[in-house]
Amino acid sequence: MSQIPDAAVGAPAGVIGTAGHVDHGKTALVRALTGVDTDRLAEEKRRGISIDLGFAALILPSGQHAAVVDVPGHERFVRNMVAGASGIDLALLLVASDAGVMPQTREHVAIMQLLGVTEAVVALSKADLVQEDWLSLVTEEVHALLDETPFASAPILPVSARTGQGLPALLGALASGLGKIQRRPAHGPARIPIDRVFSVAGFGTVVTGTMTSGSVTVEERLELVPTRRTARIRGLQVHGRPVGAAFAGQRVAANLSGIARSDVQRGDVLATPGSLVTTDQLAVRLHTLSDSAHPMTNGQRLHLHLGTAEVLCRATLLAEDALDPGASGYAVLRLERPIAASPGDRFILRSYSPVRTLGGGLVLEVARRFRRHRTADLEVLTLIEQGDPQERIMAVFRAQPPLPIGTAAQRVGRPEAETQTDVDHLVAQGRLVALGPTASALYMAEPDWARLRWAVLQTLAAHHAAHPLRTGMPRGELRGKAMAVLDPRMASVVLSHLADHGDIQTDGEWVALAGYRPQLSGDMVDVAERIVHRVQSAGLQPPSMEQVATDAGFVGSAPDREELLAYLVQSGRLVRIDATLYCASGPLQEAIRQVRAYLDAHQTMTVAELRDLLGITRKYAVPLAEHLDGIGVTRRTGDVRRRA
Repeated sequence: MSQIPDAAVGAPAGVIGTAGHVDHGKTALVRALTGVDTDRLAEEKRRGISIDLGFAALILPSGQHAAVVDVPGHERFVRNMVAGASGIDLALLLVASDAGVMPQTREHVAIMQLLGVTEAVVALSKADLVQEDWLSLVTEEVHALLDETPFASAPILPVSARTGQGLPALLGALASGLGKIQRRPAHGPARIPIDRVFSVAGFGTVVTGTMTSGSVTVEERLELVPTRRTARIRGLQVHGRPVGAAFAGQRVAANLSGIARSDVQRGDVLATPGSLVTTDQLAVRLHTLSDSAHPMTNGQRLHLHLGTAEVLCRATLLAEDALDPGASGYAVLRLERPIAASPGDRFILRSYSPVRTLGGGLVLEVARRFRRHRTADLEVLTLIEQGDPQERIMAVFRAQPPLPIGTAAQRVGRPEAETQTDVDHLVAQGRLVALGPTASALYMAEPDWARLRWAVLQTLAAHHAAHPLRTGMPRGELRGKAMAVLDPRMASVVLSHLADHGDIQTDGEWVALAGYRPQLSGDMVDVAERIVHRVQSAGLQPPSMEQVATDAGFVGSAPDREELLAYLVQSGRLVRIDATLYCASGPLQEAIRQVRAYLDAHQTMTVAELRDLLGITRKYAVPLAEHLDGIGVTRRTGDVRRRA
C-alpha cells in the first residue's frame, strides 16, 4: 500500500454517529451529505433497511474530515447499533418529520447518554413531505424528548435528503458540534475496538474501527486483545486513503500481517502490547433507565455491550438487592468470557430475553474482586469514581498485593508514564512503598506494607521460639504462613526488601530475623556434647542416632531429636552420611584422605575395597561410598569408583 502525507486527509475532526428509528432516513441523509451509500450488504439493498454498520467520510466546511458511522435503526439490530455508537463523538439524531418520535428514537437517545455522548444535532428528515404546522408539532415532541438529557440544547433542523433542503445548515451545525467535543488523547497507548473484519486479495486481513486513544504507524506491532496475538501493521487507511500514521478520533482501516481472518472478530481490540487488561469481571457504576419496565435484580443475566464487544454476564449488586428504574449503584459484572476493558470505559446492559436496553454505566475496576455489602469495597469504588488521580491510584493499591507500575496503569486506566509520576509522588509522601529496584519495582499502600512486614517478622519470631536450633524458616513455609496472597516472585521481592532494610537475613532457602543465631540452652548443651563425643569415638561405624541420643540423656520426641542433629550438622560438628547415619568430621576427613591416596595408586575402587581399606562393614561402606560421590570426592562408573 503506497503512502501519501497524513495531511491529505485533514486533521481528525471527530466521529459522527447516526441514531434514530428504522426508516427515518439515516442512510439516505448520509448519502446526501457524503455521496456514499453505507448500505453495502445485498440483503440491506433488498430489504431497504440497514442491518449492519456503515461508514463514510464527511468533508466539513472547514475542509476537515469527519468520520460518519451509520447505524441500523431496527430494534432487531440494536446490538449492531451499540457496536457502532461506542466510538462516536457527536450524535446525528434523525426523526422523520412525517412520523415523529418512535420507540428506537427513545432507545437510541438513552444509549447515547449511557455511552457518555454529550453533543448532538437533530435532523428532522423528510421535511419536504409535511406542512409547517406539522413540523412545529414534531419539533416540540423532540424538545420534550431531549429536555432532561445532555442534548436539551441541540439544534433541531428540518432537512430533506431528496431535495437538499437544510443540508448546508446541517453541515454547519455538525461542524459547530464537533468543535465543542473534547479531543481524544493522541498520547498514550493505542486502542482500536474492531467493528469490522474482512480480507482483501493480495493484502490479507483488514480490520476497521474508531481509534479511541493514542496513535499507530505503519510497521508498528500491536496486539489483539483478548487473544494476545501480535500483529504487524502492514498498511493504514483513513477515510479510504493510505496514510503513514493514524490518530485518536479517526476511523482507521489496518492491514494486519501475520493474522488470519479467522483469528479476529468484532469485539476484539487492537492495542499497544500490554496496555489492556483481559478480564472476566468488571466493577462498575451502573445506571438503570427511568422508563424500564422492571427493576434490575441481583444476579440477573444480561447482555453486556462494551466497545464493539458483546458478552453475556451476571450483575452482582454490591449494596442493593435490586435497582429500581432510574436508580444507580455499584455492581460487579461477571462475564461468561473474557474481554478487553479499561477503567473509564462506558457500557450498555440489555436484558437477556426479551432483549431490551435496561441501563449502562462506567467501568471503575477491571480485575479486582469485590464482595456484596462490604463497606471497605464500597469505599474503594467511591474513591476510584470520585477521587483525584492520586486518590484513584491509592484506591487501586488499597488492600492489594504488591503491583508493578504497568498493572497499576492498566487498573487505573491511564498511561504508564503519567501513573509512574503520581506513584513517585505518593512514594515520596510515604503513602506508597516501593519494593525492589526502580526499573522493576513493586508498590504497596503503606498500611498494607506495614501489616505484611509485621506478619513476616512475627511469623519468623514464632518459628525461632518454637525451633531455636534451626538456622531459620524455609522460604516456602514462610510464604505459606505470612504471604499466602503473594506469588513466589512477589514474595522474593518482599524478602529482599526486608533484608536490604536490616529486618531479616537470608541464607539460600533459609530466612531468619536479622542477627538471629540458633543456640543450645540449659541441659541441651551437655546432651549435645555427649552425642558428639559418642559419635566421634565410634569413628565410621557409629550406632543408631536414636541409641546415641538415649545414651546421651536426650529426652524428647523424634522430631526434636532430628532438630538437634540438624543443628549439630549445621554447626559443623557432625556430618550426615544418609538419613540415619552420622559421623564426626575428623574420622570422615581421615577416610577421604585414605580414599584419595588409594585412588591415586590404583585408579579405581569397589565397595568391597573401600570396606577393607577403612576396616568397616558393608552396612557402612555402601552409604559412605554414595556420600563420597555426592560431595565430589569420587565418581561412580558402573560398579567402581574413580577420583572425581
